[in-house]
Amino acid sequence: MNRSSSSPGQHCIVIGAGTVGACCAWHLVSAGFKVTLIDRQAPGEATSFGNAACISPSHIVPFSYPGVWKKIPGWLRDPLGPLTIRWRHLPWVGPWLWGFWRAGTHDGVRASATAQAALMHHVIEDFQALLSRTGQLDLIRSRGALQVYEQPGEFEADRWMFDLEAELGFPWEALSRSDVAELAPALDPGEGQTVYLPSWQNTVNPGRMTAGIAEAAFADGAEWVQDEVSEVSARPGGVCVDTASGRRLEAGSLVLAAGPWSNRLAARLDQAVPMTAKRGYHSMIAGPGVALDIPVISGTRSFVITPLEEGLRLAGTAEFARLDAVPDYRRAQVLVGHAKRYLPGLQESGVTEWMGQRPMMIDSVPIISASPRHDNVFYAFGHGHYGLTQGATTGRLSVDLRRGDDPGLDMRPYRIDRF
Repeated sequence: MNRSSSSPGQHCIVIGAGTVGACCAWHLVSAGFKVTLIDRQAPGEATSFGNAACISPSHIVPFSYPGVWKKIPGWLRDPLGPLTIRWRHLPWVGPWLWGFWRAGTHDGVRASATAQAALMHHVIEDFQALLSRTGQLDLIRSRGALQVYEQPGEFEADRWMFDLEAELGFPWEALSRSDVAELAPALDPGEGQTVYLPSWQNTVNPGRMTAGIAEAAFADGAEWVQDEVSEVSARPGGVCVDTASGRRLEAGSLVLAAGPWSNRLAARLDQAVPMTAKRGYHSMIAGPGVALDIPVISGTRSFVITPLEEGLRLAGTAEFARLDAVPDYRRAQVLVGHAKRYLPGLQESGVTEWMGQRPMMIDSVPIISASPRHDNVFYAFGHGHYGLTQGATTGRLSVDLRRGDDPGLDMRPYRIDRF
């Protein structure tokens, strides 16, 4: 579809004030558009507040792959293991799980990893440029990350993932125990293998960083509306957004970046996509009593330990349930026990718990797309675990899509109508 380059000052509404939406708003304002950013929560207060705080370019392998289903029965037998399904919600999540399983072929894995790699090769440069402009480079640490396997066989089972990542441009390094002791003296990695991931970065406060990006957009003229979107519609030359409070917003174009809440609105405009909410939990330890200055990913227990300015964040687990289901904070509490396995001196001082919703596509590839039906509607959602990682790049691409410019990237793998 050919899209005319509308005047730079045309009004664009961005729905969603997480990292992706905030980055879209900032990039659009910087490109000269009038922008209204709308969300029911303040910028950076939902999933972008409580994620693992890592910018993780090398994690390009999709979550569904050959053999993963052999692991699932064991995970499900453990009520506090890395994966759980609220079985009374199975009719709601079941169709997605079926599609997720079907996507995990050898060809599907390579296609998804290749699409993710094409995005991930831009994320560090894009984030550096954005945070430099918003004055927040001090919130980023560039020390890489450690991925720990407690037993030797666990690493060998996953080695194909690291080899695929290296093939697609993300090298890794197997470390000795003395290497690990130098990088993280407080860490007990077990008897298995620890891998160094040099491409990783982390932020010391993801919520504050996201809020800062939005605030920079407001300082440049973007409008903030805190309200819940109830309805959207589009017509040639304009879009309309109705809110729960009865307010009506009209503009020339729309970017939908509402994470797991996007599908209901996408269905009004074009189509729903095979996406579900994959819940994640964290425990935040304000007084851990140990020093750690590099993120640690447990390949054995499927969670991440990240040093933040407020303490240590333990983030992970996967729970499939309806968006409105009550959180089960036992899934956050179990992470403290896991962390003590790796950090023997860890103390439990000032522990708080949190739950957030990740927007998971069956192929683990986000929607970054122009609408196939409306020349003034654009999509930026479905980033799964990587909304923080891919936010700045998605924001930059949203401007290219909005203006009809060549993004310098094959956008077909990210289209909303690819399924």
